[in-house]
Amino acid sequence: MSQLVTELTRQRASIKEDISALIQESMGPLQTSVNALTETLASFQSRLCATETLAGDNFSALSEAEKTIKILKEQNAMLMDRVDDLENRSRRANIRILNVPENSEKGQSTVKFVSEMLMEVMGQEVFEKPPELERAHRSLGPKPQEGRPPRPLVICFHRFQEKEKALRWARQNEAKYKGSTLRIYPDISADLARKRATFKNVKQLLYQKNVRFQLLHPARLRVHHNDETFLFNTPEEAQQFYDQRIAARE
Repeated sequence: MSQLVTELTRQRASIKEDISALIQESMGPLQTSVNALTETLASFQSRLCATETLAGDNFSALSEAEKTIKILKEQNAMLMDRVDDLENRSRRANIRILNVPENSEKGQSTVKFVSEMLMEVMGQEVFEKPPELERAHRSLGPKPQEGRPPRPLVICFHRFQEKEKALRWARQNEAKYKGSTLRIYPDISADLARKRATFKNVKQLLYQKNVRFQLLHPARLRVHHNDETFLFNTPEEAQQFYDQRIAARE
């Protein structure tokens, strides 16, 4: 019995040694993998920290760029408004005349021709003598083909007051020249023309209701209704007024 116990003890010790050796043998590759994974994880953590730092820096830079862009957009809009205002101020003494047939000048100076034409069309009701003009020319562009509308005439008056007289007369009278009905307008920039054109629809509605209105410089609509005067800076404001105060009460 004593020998059996001794043998079992020896066998148990041997088995423990074998199992320990097997475990150690198996743990080696696993430990190597764990070590490699740990190194990879540490590398990822380091790169993630660097990325977060870079993203934070980029976010700050992006925020600053957005602020700068906003400021630049505001400044650009302000400068564009100033340029447009200066352009229109430089045209304050100008008018445009549409529908004057091509070649009406017949070789003579355009300034002389237009001055005499205005005197003929408007008469002494507006001018005591042919108005003095600084410049007069057809709008830039190729000569239109037969059957196409003639190029507009752009005229610069020497005296601003005479230009205003001509425009007032044109708003109240029909201008005829050699069978053509002339259209006389202020000479304004393309941007301002687009802004003024936005009031077209509401102006048509007011005209249909016999409501008096004027389109003021640069692009504001003045409406006279029920002995009151209203001023609108945008077509949306004017349309809302029309819907609530005119159309809704019919």
